[in-house]
Amino acid sequence: MSRVVNGRVRQTSGVGRLVRRLDRERRKWTRVEAVEIPTEQAWRAGVAEGLRLAQAAIRKGV
Repeated sequence: MSRVVNGRVRQTSGVGRLVRRLDRERRKWTRVEAVEIPTEQAWRAGVAEGLRLAQAAIRKGV
């Protein structure tokens, strides 16, 4: 659910909490830990990108 304020879409309260949680998860997945093999590094980058795209979609109200 969203509403339009001054021509912009404003998200309702629950969505903001979800976006913040996605941001925390994305930061956790982008953190580089000890020595990672390239396959794991690419997988983690893919997870982080998926979380970023989910955030963007939620903000747009898709």
